[in-house]
Amino acid sequence: MRTLRRNVTENRLTISRRRTEKKTSPNKTEKSVQIPVDIIIEILLRLPAKSIATCRCVSKLWISVICRQDFTELFLTRSLHRPQLLFCCKKDGNLFFFSSPQLQSPYEKSSAISLKNFSLCYKISRPVNGLICFKRKEMNETVTVICNPSTGHTLSLPKPMKTSIGPSRFFVYEPIQKQFKVLLSYKSDEHQVLTLGTGELSWRIIECSIPHILGMSEICINGVLYYPAINLSSGDYIIVCFDVRSEKFRFITVMEEFIKAAHDGTLINYNGKLASLVSERYCFVDGRSKSIELWVLQDAEKKEWSKHTYVLPAWWQHRIGTLNLRFVGVTRTNEIMLSPCYQTVPFDVYYFNIERKTMMSVAIQGMEAFQGHLVFTYLDHVENVKLLHNMF
Repeated sequence: MRTLRRNVTENRLTISRRRTEKKTSPNKTEKSVQIPVDIIIEILLRLPAKSIATCRCVSKLWISVICRQDFTELFLTRSLHRPQLLFCCKKDGNLFFFSSPQLQSPYEKSSAISLKNFSLCYKISRPVNGLICFKRKEMNETVTVICNPSTGHTLSLPKPMKTSIGPSRFFVYEPIQKQFKVLLSYKSDEHQVLTLGTGELSWRIIECSIPHILGMSEICINGVLYYPAINLSSGDYIIVCFDVRSEKFRFITVMEEFIKAAHDGTLINYNGKLASLVSERYCFVDGRSKSIELWVLQDAEKKEWSKHTYVLPAWWQHRIGTLNLRFVGVTRTNEIMLSPCYQTVPFDVYYFNIERKTMMSVAIQGMEAFQGHLVFTYLDHVENVKLLHNMF
């Protein structure tokens, strides 16, 4: 496969092994000249994550620097300021990852720059601080896996205590204590949670006062997981709010006029608020679609939503035709992003500027070999170089 690369080669550091040069002081004693650790850190911070993996082979000093907590956190902090698009393509039972710079002003072509392969993967979570979660078959059993697309490392989680068929998996992050957790949600009043980074990977039972059936979308915002559901006791449409830190549930009853937005749309993070994107075709958009609706939850206690309707441009039907697009989310510059559900050639993603009411397309190159296969697109992916066995 031909992969195009941009804005990468100038940041790549060529490192060669060589004998350490020694200097002789006036008193005839010899001493080695070494690069200061702070200089090594500054060099490494300028490299992409893929090159960091190569640098682990340079020396014991370099690998000790790369594994330091202050370095990995500083690398992640810098990555947060240069977010990427992450593409996940399914083909022949395998999952392939591509990443591309997320353009702050998305009016130029970009290209995929990385490729990873994991067999028999499904139920992929949204990226969380550079990591994703999915389940796959291992030895005829379904296993929950944490994966770092930047390094290719994976970590299989232990088997849950409760083995009912079909629990939903949510991968979440608590920003204050900087903890990753996995929540298994069942159609009952008992759920399971596993906290990563505690030294022991084990599942715990937590109580939920309202048994519910889950919807199709979810989003984690500032340490709170939101997902639509139906109350099994009353039949009401609700939004479940799971506080990652306290591991407590609360519920927002969805009024009838907001059901389409809350349950049939795509939940997103809109400037730190829970929001939903929806069209005439619910969470999909095609050439027949005339407009996009953005619903924002302004007050959870009062159940107040604001609605914003954006009319699609005149050329939309002719350009899109029968192509199915998914809502990806809203960028940091307030542009609604849409992406094809299947790999097409050319593969274009679309940005609708909320302020200017304009639509632009951006060509993504490098995934042509996956034409016709399922693809998932994610915003705000960041590179994380911390090894999974060091994190958890």
